[in-house]
Amino acid sequence: MLKKLRRQFILSNMLLVGIVIVLVFCILTVVVYGYERKQTISAMETSLAGNMSVAFFPDGRVASLLPVPKNNDEEVSQERLSSVSLVAVLDKNGSTAVYETSVNYKYSTKDIRNMLSAAMESENETGVLSQYNVRFLRQTMDSGYKVAFADLSSEHSTLFFTLRLDFIAIFCILAVMFLISDYMARKAIEPVEKSWNDQQRFVADASHELKTPLTVILANMDIMQANKDATIWEENKWIENTKSEATRMTELVNDMLFLARSDANIDQSYNFQNINFSKLSEECVLTFESVAFEKGINFTSNIPMDIFLNADETRIKQVIMILIDNALKYVDDKGSIFVTAENLGKQVKFSVANTGPAIEAHKQAHLFERFYRADDSRAREKGGYGLGLSIAQNIIAAHGGKIGLEYSNEKGTCFAFALPIKRS
Repeated sequence: MLKKLRRQFILSNMLLVGIVIVLVFCILTVVVYGYERKQTISAMETSLAGNMSVAFFPDGRVASLLPVPKNNDEEVSQERLSSVSLVAVLDKNGSTAVYETSVNYKYSTKDIRNMLSAAMESENETGVLSQYNVRFLRQTMDSGYKVAFADLSSEHSTLFFTLRLDFIAIFCILAVMFLISDYMARKAIEPVEKSWNDQQRFVADASHELKTPLTVILANMDIMQANKDATIWEENKWIENTKSEATRMTELVNDMLFLARSDANIDQSYNFQNINFSKLSEECVLTFESVAFEKGINFTSNIPMDIFLNADETRIKQVIMILIDNALKYVDDKGSIFVTAENLGKQVKFSVANTGPAIEAHKQAHLFERFYRADDSRAREKGGYGLGLSIAQNIIAAHGGKIGLEYSNEKGTCFAFALPIKRS
C-alpha cells in the first residue's frame, strides 16, 4: 500500500510539473516564433523602403529604377535582410512593372507570376505562401503596389531548433524532477510508513498483552467449572485471581483507549486551571514513600514551595506517578531515587532519577514507543505494559511541554519534563 501511495505521489507530482513545464516552453516557443516573424516582416519593410522606387506615367511608361538609400534599421540583421528573396513593383491594375530577385534565390517567371498573383489576391497585406515556402508583404502606393517575399527557411530553422531545445530541456527537467519527486515521496512517506508500522506493532502488542489475562481468566473459569461441588469460599483463590486479571485488562484497555484518542486528536477533556505544582508533587512523593521504605530504597526529594502553573491537575499527577513508578521498578537493590522540581521562570522542570544500570544507547531512542520495554523480562515481572512513558509524552505534549530521557549512565537514569507556567 505504501509503495502504491509513493507511486501515486510521484505520478501526480510529475504530471503537474510536466503540464506546467510544457505550457511554459510552449509559450516560450510561440514568443520566439513571433519574434522571428516580426524580424522577417521588418526585413521585408526595410527592403521595400530601400531597394526600389518606380514612377508610372499616364501613357503607360515606367521610369527607370530610382535608387533610394536603405533604411539603417539596427534591429534587422543583415542575415535576415538576405532572406528577402523577391521585391516587385506593380501598377494600380496589378500588372508587374518591375521586380528583382536575390542572388541567393532564383525563381522562374511562372513562379514569380503565381506568387505575385497570390499576394495581390490575398485579403491581408501579409501572409504565407506555403507552396513556395515564402512570406509576403504588400504595401500600397499612390502609383501602385510594392510586394516583398522572404524565404521562410530562417524562421523554420529557428523554430525547429527551439523545438529541439525545448524537447531536450523538458526531458532533462523531467528527469531531474523525477529524482527530486522520488526523494520527496520517500521523505513524505516516512512518517506515514512509521505510523503504519507503529499501528501494526501496536495492534500486535495489544493483542498479545490482552491474550495473557484472557487466558488466565478462561483457565480459572475452567478450574471452577471442574469443581462443581466446591463452595464459593473454596474457589475464592480463583475468583480473586480472575478479578485481578480483569482489573489489569481494564487498565490496559483504558491506556490504549487514551492513546488511540490522542492519535485521533479527540478531545481528552483536559481541565486546565491554576494548580499548586509543589503540593501536587509532594502528594505523589508521599504516596510512594512507604513502597520505597519497604524495599529499602533511599527516597529523597527537593521540591520548592509554592510553584504554580496552569495545567490539568489529574493528568500532571498521572505523569508524575508514571515517572516515579518507573524509577521504583528499575532502581537497583538498596539504591536511591531523587525527585526534584525547579522554577525556571517561564517553565517548571520536574525530574526523577534513580541509581541502577544504564539503559543501552540503542534502546534509548525507543523508550517512548508503545509497549516498548528496555528490560522486557523485569517489566513483565513487575506488571508493566510499556505504555506509561507513551501516555506521559502525550499528556505533556497536550500541555505544550517536553519530556525525555535526561541521562542514563553509570550514575543511573533520569527522566524529566518541562512545562510552561502560563499556557498560551
